[in-house]
Amino acid sequence: MNQFTTSLWGDEGFSAILSMKSLPEIIKTIINDTSPPLWNINEWLVFNTLGTAEIYIRGLAFFYFLIAVFFVYKIGSFLWDKKTGLLSAVLVFLNPFFFIYAFEGRMYSILAAGVTASMYFFLKILNTKNLKPKTFDKVGYVVATLWAMYSHHFAIFAVFLQGLWFIYEFSFGERKKAKSLFKLFIFVAIGYLPWLYPLYNQTKMVGGGFWLGTPNLKELRNLIYEYLAEGIKTYPFQILGLKLHQIALYFVLTGFVVRNWFKDFKVNLFLSSWFLFPILATWLVSQLFQSIFFNRYLLYAIPAAMLILASVRRKILSSFLLTSIIVIFVIIDVHYFTHPTKRPFLQLADYVKETRQEGDFLINWNGASHHLWETKYYQIPAPIYISGGGELPFFVGTALMEKEDIINTLPNAPRIGVVTSGSIDEIDLPDYTEIERKSFRAESGDAEIHFVWYKK
Repeated sequence: MNQFTTSLWGDEGFSAILSMKSLPEIIKTIINDTSPPLWNINEWLVFNTLGTAEIYIRGLAFFYFLIAVFFVYKIGSFLWDKKTGLLSAVLVFLNPFFFIYAFEGRMYSILAAGVTASMYFFLKILNTKNLKPKTFDKVGYVVATLWAMYSHHFAIFAVFLQGLWFIYEFSFGERKKAKSLFKLFIFVAIGYLPWLYPLYNQTKMVGGGFWLGTPNLKELRNLIYEYLAEGIKTYPFQILGLKLHQIALYFVLTGFVVRNWFKDFKVNLFLSSWFLFPILATWLVSQLFQSIFFNRYLLYAIPAAMLILASVRRKILSSFLLTSIIVIFVIIDVHYFTHPTKRPFLQLADYVKETRQEGDFLINWNGASHHLWETKYYQIPAPIYISGGGELPFFVGTALMEKEDIINTLPNAPRIGVVTSGSIDEIDLPDYTEIERKSFRAESGDAEIHFVWYKK
């Protein structure tokens, strides 16, 4: 078992079930959810050409992860040289937090690919020696930016940052280049028009209440540390009582401290703003309005930090720091790749299919979370049981739920099988007695999933 073949989790299952539908159904459903449709369109294409297995889902994510890494190489080569570009690409590829989402069957790697490509073409247009940018770069910018915006709403923070740099260029730089950028912004806006009304409806839904709490300063710091080096903590290795991610973070911070920030100052300022602006902007929005601050939504900021780190120019010290960081990242990533942390739903599904008898009925226990999408994907349909009625919040995937996916009363079945990731003691089925339970644990970390048989 590895990260390509490990079981899907809830959000991945939701996306997979949605992508199994027709394109019109995908668009109609996702309009009533909280994201743009590009990932599901890509996943639909894969499902209809290769299949729906986990390896194809994660392979699609990995493909876009590699595209993001490629554009990091292009940015590093453009701003400095090919050696720096290659080192930047290696650091981004190995960055633990970024590495996690190389295999996530959701829209995060496709978002990172779009934003990174957009930033590459934006930098080329902004820094071209000719007052008239190349047509290829202009078309590339429009396509990449729309790609990012149709991948995830949080791409807007990257575009907003580009707008600030446009204002700077228009006020203090080459106005002709700034005017070219303004025209490109207009093309992007026109291309995004079809999604403005769905965006409005989705924003209203989130504004009416979301699952994220208001972040504090500690959570802001922790997110930055996760992006720099501490993205993966599920491994057994230590050196002198320190965990590897802590050591890597110290090396990364040291690299930033010894860096000559005044050399290539404008480039450093741009990369720093690319890293910090989306993070600080969403943190501030979360303080003033509805909380939207969540680490995976902003992972496209990571390449900027790795580009800064790769361009440190203190020969002996920088070589030691960067070599140490790369070695630590490799150890962490290899362990993560070979020790999946997601709940093993495939094993649970196999167990259920082996022990299920005629007349049995399966349910998802509505505890801290439900697992409707995983059970659907693994072909053990189990509706969510909500005792006494009640409605589920929109952010658990209600846009895709069908009438039979939620039940308020139990059927008169001889046996009922219950899926839960919470405490088994919470399960309360009147007139039923527990006869067998089975727990399945991830290879690494604490994630568990339980299945319990009850007899009438």
